[in-house]
Amino acid sequence: MRASSYLTMVLIVLVAVAAGWLAQRSSVTADWTAGNRNSLTPASLRVVHALGAGPIDFTAYIYPGPQRNDVRQQLSRYTRASNRVHLHFADPARHPATVRKLGIGKDGAVVVRYQGRQQTLTDYSESSVTNALQRLSPGGSKWIVFVTGHGERDPGAKTTAGYSKLATALDNQGLKVRQVNLVQAGAIPDNTAVLVIASPQHDLLPGEVNMIRAYVKRGGNVLWVDDPGPRYGLTPLAQDLGIHWLDGTLVYPDYRKLGTGSPAMALVANYPDTPITENLKQITIFAFAGALSPLDHSSWQSKAILRSPARSWLETGSLDQGSISFQPDQGDRAGPLTFGLMLSRPEPGASGDNPPSGQSQQRAVVVADSDFMDNGHLADLGNRTLALAIFQWLAGRDAQIAVDVPKAPDAHLEMAPARLSTFWWLFVVTLPGALFVLGFGRWWWRRRR
Repeated sequence: MRASSYLTMVLIVLVAVAAGWLAQRSSVTADWTAGNRNSLTPASLRVVHALGAGPIDFTAYIYPGPQRNDVRQQLSRYTRASNRVHLHFADPARHPATVRKLGIGKDGAVVVRYQGRQQTLTDYSESSVTNALQRLSPGGSKWIVFVTGHGERDPGAKTTAGYSKLATALDNQGLKVRQVNLVQAGAIPDNTAVLVIASPQHDLLPGEVNMIRAYVKRGGNVLWVDDPGPRYGLTPLAQDLGIHWLDGTLVYPDYRKLGTGSPAMALVANYPDTPITENLKQITIFAFAGALSPLDHSSWQSKAILRSPARSWLETGSLDQGSISFQPDQGDRAGPLTFGLMLSRPEPGASGDNPPSGQSQQRAVVVADSDFMDNGHLADLGNRTLALAIFQWLAGRDAQIAVDVPKAPDAHLEMAPARLSTFWWLFVVTLPGALFVLGFGRWWWRRRR
């Protein structure tokens, strides 16, 4: 009997030692939070894998203490996602010169390094870390250049019609936003990855149009977003891109049922299968959009990225009337209609010239609406995701298309005042009172015995 007890104790010790050894060698984790908040989102995983070969080093310059555990927990999602991601801790007191050089404050910071480039972080949320990794990507120094001087959408303006929120989102993803006035500059910057023409309101000079056409001819990538109306001297550019702008405004006859408030609010729920829209699951909204059609016998390969449903049509009449109706004899066109095109061709138009973006494939996107990216509409449903996907594709960052880290759906608990009052009465008054009555009753019953 005693030998059996000793054997049982030995077996218990051996099992404990084996469990400890296995815990050191391997680990198993499970994320049961809504939205897998403790795991990397697919968007962040694409960024990590898009960085290619080489280690991704996180160095946390943080004093020993509880803060290190918090940082380790937040960055563990990245270290678990790839064995190329490493996290190291450094005591700021032992590296004063480095701390001064990096401008790290008393609260510490994390420096992420990849292939000789680095970013300093004080916010360790997934969106912040993933944006830093995007800025470290090989395409992180690409310029998104907006043409200015003709009343175009301004990436620096914080008004409803401005593009400041878009500019901030692009900068967070490693795409540097710049502006160029072609009259003053006399040329398009050489390191332009994407030239943006955003709804000019005045005629461009013939020389400016020629600069843009020459940029496209030698392989430059371009995004042209415009609204129904005149092209202000850019009709030759449309011919170069192999597109035709149709007259009229897209309208939806059931706008009252949809609750959009205007028949000219175009909604898209289904998307063609393209690299730009393959990860887009949300509805997108376009105010006063027009329509496009590709030209025959063009050197560009075109694919529709935005199409209106069959119930829509292109209204050529006035929208100020109390009601609208489809009148094909007046020039109205029945849906479905294309109002977003992605264009590509394998080689620059001029032989012997290298494309400014350094890519082998030239790319362009034309959207018959400039409102969907402005400050008033960018946050609507899927507009931001679509806008960022367009820029990522144009910049040649295909692996990072539609990378926009969503917020966790269960991060905050919000309850109506009536529900809060119910919980207060239940847990503060009723439950403690019931426990008190139960305890007093048991005491009184035992005392009588």
